Amino acid sequence: MPPFPVVLEKTATKSIDVALSPTRNIFSSMLLLAKSEGEPGIHQWISNTRRLMSRQEFDNHTLAIIGFFFALLPEEGEITFPIYLNNLERTDPISLRDKMLNAYAKLWNNNAPEVNWKEVLASADSYIEFLKSRFDDEHVDVNIEKRAYDYVIDPPALKDFLVGHMTWLWKTHFESEWNRVEPMLIESVRSFKETDLVSMSRKEAASFVTGQDLSNAKWCKKIDDVENVVFIPNPHIGPYVHTNTVDGSLLQVFFGARQPEGTGNRIPELDRTEIVARLSALADDTRLHILQLVAERGEIRVQEILEVINLSQPSVSRYLTQLTASGYLQERRESGAKVYILNHERIDKTLKAVNAFLLGR
Repeated sequence: MPPFPVVLEKTATKSIDVALSPTRNIFSSMLLLAKSEGEPGIHQWISNTRRLMSRQEFDNHTLAIIGFFFALLPEEGEITFPIYLNNLERTDPISLRDKMLNAYAKLWNNNAPEVNWKEVLASADSYIEFLKSRFDDEHVDVNIEKRAYDYVIDPPALKDFLVGHMTWLWKTHFESEWNRVEPMLIESVRSFKETDLVSMSRKEAASFVTGQDLSNAKWCKKIDDVENVVFIPNPHIGPYVHTNTVDGSLLQVFFGARQPEGTGNRIPELDRTEIVARLSALADDTRLHILQLVAERGEIRVQEILEVINLSQPSVSRYLTQLTASGYLQERRESGAKVYILNHERIDKTLKAVNAFLLGR
């Protein structure tokens, strides 16, 4: 189960950096494969790969990535994925299982009282109740965790399952894809390293690198509280930003691979990837209708949208989250309610990006 922040290790890095981080990058895409269904802008490779998997293969994948997130989470970001797999193969089964359990025990509080694991692991029900004491109910998939329990109490079988699945997943799907995207990601890292991030505030650097307005992002409001920040360009995440915190000292920020605005030597594949991520949010009649309503009214609240569009509030909220993540809407709070306005700059830049990419001007 992948809760955030992640509490695992102490890592020494520069105070702010952009890095390829191959193993963590690949693992982040593996997490997208397990969780991102239906999100516009996620690279089509993720949905195509999901369709190629049998039901059993996909169920095994969600079990591995969601049920044993902390057991699999890479401790070293800069190693290659084959080295990661080799390290996984060499890990003692009980140590592998206990790595996850220890992360659960210390989640949110390094000084939490000791867990009575004999009681927790006495049954599947007690294991799930323990997880619910650590996470919101919405983050505990009972069906996955019931299957996971059978492996938790049998560490050798757990290791065999995880090594087998991760090796199969790498060889069958991710190895060729990584070989395809790695050169593009290296260029993204290089182009940002050539900029002067250290002269910016951390919030300015975060917006500059991700290309997004992060004024309302909860993680960005706390970006000055951590010792080190590393930005990692991901080839599949599209307009979204995922973060996790390592040992309270390192903030990892995964963003859609791109180049800084104004870069002279453009990389067509990076430009194309970013344009597809932006335009995919517009390839839906309901999302376009919402943007049209905002444009006509200047600003809008969820209730006003519900009065016009025949959708449930959760559905409207999901659409607004997607449009905000894509940058087309900006969100602010007024008297406790969320108010949305059109981001004219993002729309203008999107149209200019398409113009430059197709017409060279």
